[in-house]
Amino acid sequence: MPMPLRSFMVVLWDACVAGAAVILLLALDWVSATAFVVSGLIGLVVDVPDGIWNAKRIKRKDAPWPSERRKSRSTG
Repeated sequence: MPMPLRSFMVVLWDACVAGAAVILLLALDWVSATAFVVSGLIGLVVDVPDGIWNAKRIKRKDAPWPSERRKSRSTG
């Protein structure tokens, strides 16, 4: 079963932004487990809404996106 676009976009956004946050914190010499926890929280707070918004935008801008697929995903 293929991964829904929304889930894929959330994972992609989370990996990119949380990974950048980890690199930034480690570059600032904040080497502890707290750096990873803070990066994970940034991922949950920022990336989940952005990933969902981006998936909706892709579907809205892509004219050939099948409307029956859009309806089946939104109802269930």
